[in-house]
Amino acid sequence: GYISPSFEVMSLTFLCLVPFVVGYLTIRFWPDDNIKSLWSAFAKPWLTSLILLMLTIVLQIEGTICWVMIYPFFSFAAGMGGILAYKISQKTQKPGDLPDILDENDWDNSSTLKMSLILLLPIFLGLIEGDHSSSQQYITLEESVTIDASAEEIWQTITHLGKVDHTEKATYFTNTMGFPKHLYTTLDTCALGGKRIAYYEKGLFFEETITEIIPFKKLVLDIHVDPDKIPATVLDEHIVIGGKHVDIIADTYNLVTNPDGTTHLSLSSQYVINTPFNWYAGIWAKYLMSDLLRGELHLIKRRAEIE
Repeated sequence: GYISPSFEVMSLTFLCLVPFVVGYLTIRFWPDDNIKSLWSAFAKPWLTSLILLMLTIVLQIEGTICWVMIYPFFSFAAGMGGILAYKISQKTQKPGDLPDILDENDWDNSSTLKMSLILLLPIFLGLIEGDHSSSQQYITLEESVTIDASAEEIWQTITHLGKVDHTEKATYFTNTMGFPKHLYTTLDTCALGGKRIAYYEKGLFFEETITEIIPFKKLVLDIHVDPDKIPATVLDEHIVIGGKHVDIIADTYNLVTNPDGTTHLSLSSQYVINTPFNWYAGIWAKYLMSDLLRGELHLIKRRAEIE
């Protein structure tokens, strides 16, 4: 991160090659007597990755939410590097030989130079890769709930959320991951072009504009987040909403009255991710967004049914 933007942290080089090298070096310098199988060579780099996780969090180099999401991927790549080191050592080391890292003239040993070059390899390749491997993927996710209230009552709740108590919104997953809690929402006018602002902890807020409205049936909100207005302490730079890698575009509320008098309320969100590994980032984005949408629906259901 210190040599950004020349070197992208959210790159294949960093998230695949760096942990691979970490795993390779872990097994390369681990006492051979303790590496007796492929499984051992695969598992020990997970410990190295865990130490890196704890150190970077304690030193505030990286945030918890990023590490939780990337640790399985990072550690798997490290494990594969460990397996390669183990395979090479099995082929090159003869019985009775001392590991060359213990040689007296180690700095004259060609393998020491090779290790140094391996350490520098991710930086060289990272400078070449830059952000060229990233690609955008637009995703629409929908959650729904049946509410024992009329469409009019639910509409009133949606357009007058106001202050949100922490016990009302069940966003357990995102809150555990460190996402700020919803505090309150304001709406200047319930009409086309109306401005709604959702405020969260730590200074995070979403500016929303009504782009389509059918009273008691449909409400579409265009969402804008200025990443420059979000304090650096709120979200890690790699997952800041409105930033280079993730953005929320629009939310849509749809209300349908059921024959029994209840109302089916759906909330869909359109967002975009931009990474070299959207298949993996998309899994986490889905869990996070689903939790946020379900929390919003839980809040609306609770309030509408009480009223």
